[in-house]
Amino acid sequence: MSNEEIEKMLEFIAKRQENFSENMEQAEARMNRLERAFLGLFNLTSENSKAIKELTEAQKRTDAQLAETDERLNIFIHCRALYQRGA
Repeated sequence: MSNEEIEKMLEFIAKRQENFSENMEQAEARMNRLERAFLGLFNLTSENSKAIKELTEAQKRTDAQLAETDERLNIFIHCRALYQRGA
């Protein structure tokens, strides 16, 4: 191999290494953006899970209150019916 061929080969290798290095930097930048996006989505999912849990608990309380209201309303209706029959 002549010196010129070796020099061309070394230039080629250096150019490829430079391209590879640039590509790695771009890939790392993309990876950083993806990581931030993933963390954002993870945080949103955590917040949504917490909100759903709170809503579930609130719905349970509402259901219990509605059952109590139904019971009271049924008692009132029954008393009213008895009063009307007696009157």
